Amino acid sequence: MKKKILAIACLILMGGFSVFFFGACDKDTTCYVEITVLDVLTNKPVPGAKVKILDIDTSFGNTQGVTSADGVFKTEFKAPAILNVTAEYETGYDDMYTPDVFYCYRVGSNTIRLKGGEVVSSVINLEKDIIRDQR
Repeated sequence: MKKKILAIACLILMGGFSVFFFGACDKDTTCYVEITVLDVLTNKPVPGAKVKILDIDTSFGNTQGVTSADGVFKTEFKAPAILNVTAEYETGYDDMYTPDVFYCYRVGSNTIRLKGGEVVSSVINLEKDIIRDQR
């Protein structure tokens, strides 16, 4: 009887240790980020908008890209992270100035927080008009 109790106690103890040790392994911390860029005037998606993502801690790097035809940019990051996301879209030349030099842009930004294994969606509204003298 004592052997059975000792064997059961050993199994329980080994099971507890295995849960503790294997549960402590790193889990997948990949987050999938979907940024939708909308024009605040039309409330429609903006294809071809430039999206830049900056990790505030800079521990996992930065990325940039262009929105697809449906106004969405998708990427992935390692979590946890806090990201600053900016988007801009060239709306054309500013007619008040020499058309070859000055360009009008609509810009917007947002901050998002990532936790491991999530799909994080965020919307950036292009609100401000800015003028730059270079592309």
